[in-house]
Amino acid sequence: MRRKRRKFKAFVILAVIAVIFTAGFVYVRKNLIEYTNKYAAGLITTRVVDVLNNSTTQALEGEWFQDKSNFYEIRYDNEGNVTLISADMVVINALMRDVAAYSQTNVNQMCKKEDVQVPYSSVFGSSLLANYGGKYTFNLELLGNIQCNYRTTFQSAGVNQTLMCMYIDLYVDISVMLPLYVKNIEVQNSMVVYQNLIVGKVPDFYFDSGNGLDLIG
Repeated sequence: MRRKRRKFKAFVILAVIAVIFTAGFVYVRKNLIEYTNKYAAGLITTRVVDVLNNSTTQALEGEWFQDKSNFYEIRYDNEGNVTLISADMVVINALMRDVAAYSQTNVNQMCKKEDVQVPYSSVFGSSLLANYGGKYTFNLELLGNIQCNYRTTFQSAGVNQTLMCMYIDLYVDISVMLPLYVKNIEVQNSMVVYQNLIVGKVPDFYFDSGNGLDLIG
């Protein structure tokens, strides 16, 4: 009987320890996830956007892209009205290829050396203790390939004046690894790479209620 009681007591003690350990782990993990969602995700997004902007600027230093008139051809009639706006897809595709390549390389390098950290005290879920103690470093990983698109917008800028802009849009998925949890962060960035104020009447089909029509390339 005594042996059975001892075994039962030991079992109860182990069960209580297991419950406490599990509850503690769930509590700590929950607070760490909340801290990541509130603070770390925003910090990582900001740093990725900086990398994407720098990558696009780096690509624009290519020989083909120094002269921005290489992107589009604009023709006028004898009265100064626009008769043709033609995109040079060879040049634009080359730019998107370079932007995507630089962005892929630079974001991968950022993930390898990035030191986004949170204090261990954040696991207690208290804002008063969040800045104390050692630091926990996140593991970051780029998911798949970076998507790169371009779009052209036309917007009225006055009488017979149209502001034409070309944007490079980048889409990135970053994975943040936590204990038994993965946080995926989607980052989208747009940067103007071409801007031209067209003087002359532009055909109405370029416009949508006067607010400008996005033409997706």
